[in-house]
Amino acid sequence: MEKSEYITNMKQVEKLLGKRKYQESLVLLSSMKDRAKDEPENLAEIYTKISEAYYGKEGVKTENAISNLIESLKIRSTLDQPELLAIEMMNLAYLQDEYGSIESAEKTLTEAMQIASQLEDITLTLSLKNALADILSEDSKRVKQSEEIYREIMKDAAKEKIYEVYYESCVSLIKLLRDSGRTVEASELSEENIKFAETTMDGMKTKKEKEEFKDIVSYLYDVSIDLAMENEDMALANELAKKFTGEK
Repeated sequence: MEKSEYITNMKQVEKLLGKRKYQESLVLLSSMKDRAKDEPENLAEIYTKISEAYYGKEGVKTENAISNLIESLKIRSTLDQPELLAIEMMNLAYLQDEYGSIESAEKTLTEAMQIASQLEDITLTLSLKNALADILSEDSKRVKQSEEIYREIMKDAAKEKIYEVYYESCVSLIKLLRDSGRTVEASELSEENIKFAETTMDGMKTKKEKEEFKDIVSYLYDVSIDLAMENEDMALANELAKKFTGEK
């Protein structure tokens, strides 16, 4: 398949997926797959998109989303794309978890973390650990382990100033504490990290940096406002909302 044709078709696939026209995207992807048998990198991407289309159409009611993503991974494992391989393995783990197999998801993430470790990619490693904590948090017997992982991630991410992963784990930990009935601890963690976010933003010099950081911490403010409302502390909820929007 000509490169220009492949790019054009993939743009069309993205449009169809965006419009939730999953069956139409599958028809187009199927024809592309047949013509890309000797183009491993393109074929891997096609399988990934087929998985995405099946997930949109069926969720994980069937194994179509999972099986096609596995086909993509088989190809990527033969290519020199370790970072992309690890990211797609994380996506597979989430699908496996949703399908009901926490064990398979944990195994997939463990293998992906080994790849990230070899790459010495701290951001990717922490993102994979965060995915593992998310999945383990669903098992009542492993909530404590999940909590410990979130705290480890926050410690390492703060040290490396990887704020996106830091606040993703922070929000997940606040929700975990809240859902476990530990609302006081959840509120304390929320308050502590709102202050940390404000201090961090105050130290930023450019408007662009601040806007990007504001996007990162938006979910922290959302969960903190929700938590304040659940505690019937409307004054705090309003204060946080005003702080986030920049109102006085």
